[in-house]
Amino acid sequence: MELPLKDLEKEYAIPNVWKDSIFDVVVQLTNDNFELHNTPENVYLQSSDLAKLNRENVLEYGCCLMPLIAECWERSCYQWQGDYWDLIVDLCTTEEGVSDLVLSGRVYPLASGYKYEFGMVYVP
Repeated sequence: MELPLKDLEKEYAIPNVWKDSIFDVVVQLTNDNFELHNTPENVYLQSSDLAKLNRENVLEYGCCLMPLIAECWERSCYQWQGDYWDLIVDLCTTEEGVSDLVLSGRVYPLASGYKYEFGMVYVP
């Protein structure tokens, strides 16, 4: 199993151990569940205000989100911040495939896995 690295100096590709959870969250976003209702107990929004903002950002972008495709992982990355990993995941749209939109988040190590806190959907 490929484990995430705790390196403060360098970004890395998203490890396989996180990909299913991230994929599932993006599926929720494609179904207009920006609040992340009915997701596993280790998946959260960083702030409840983000659901409305993220929905508006996607609508303003003007394309429809779709589930992640293999190419999304090529530019997506994470980096250790001391207590958690910051991550940026490229999102896909039906119109463009891999788009300019990204999903930000944090992943916290737990004794029994990981806690995922997702942040903004935006164009960097």
